[in-house]
Amino acid sequence: MGKNVLVVEDEPGTRDYLRMVLEQNGFTVYEAATGEEGLDLAAKAKPLLVLLDLILPGMDGYEVCRKLRGSHPEVAVIMITGCNEREDIIKGLETGADDYVVKPFDSRELLARVKATLRRTLPAAQQNVITFNNIEIFPAARQVKKNGRYIKLSPREYELLLLFAQNPNRVFSRDEILDHLCGQNFFGGRKTVDIYVSRLRARLADESGKPRLIKTVRGTGYIFNFDPE
Repeated sequence: MGKNVLVVEDEPGTRDYLRMVLEQNGFTVYEAATGEEGLDLAAKAKPLLVLLDLILPGMDGYEVCRKLRGSHPEVAVIMITGCNEREDIIKGLETGADDYVVKPFDSRELLARVKATLRRTLPAAQQNVITFNNIEIFPAARQVKKNGRYIKLSPREYELLLLFAQNPNRVFSRDEILDHLCGQNFFGGRKTVDIYVSRLRARLADESGKPRLIKTVRGTGYIFNFDPE
């Protein structure tokens, strides 16, 4: 399966912009101006991901998403919305969208969300290698290379690295990280997170030993600060 993305957007300027950004980053783009056209193209093009405008002539984005989930449950969907209203976003996610972007959006944010969504939704065998600086992550094999050599990570160190790498530039609280690594029934304290982060930093550190990728957000938690390639 190729890197096919379907853009369902009725505004020509936005559609052209999305096509340009995606094609420059190696995706094959199919375009539709209405929900009905989008559903027809989804059956023919078999996209990995659909960028779906919420407000469309005729069938709206919610209904298109419902139909996509019924006929193509494996396809990832990112809603495009012109407003940042909580209820609209919640409704889109409950309808079956995997993520959303709010207009106007930055091309880097769009690409980061597209890549992160595909990493979450693609079967492991179809996932691309995640590369940043001198680190490579191989999700299918659960292996990591640093400077071209495999490094050993504990299962929780690996899960922590993958969590950060799939959500670049997002701040995670210590509680969120603890729930992800250990589950909500774990009774260890937040210091457990600091220990895992410290160990992972040591594994990933460059020659200077500085934690250039995992940054502390004072009073909150941690952020993985990089632009995915």
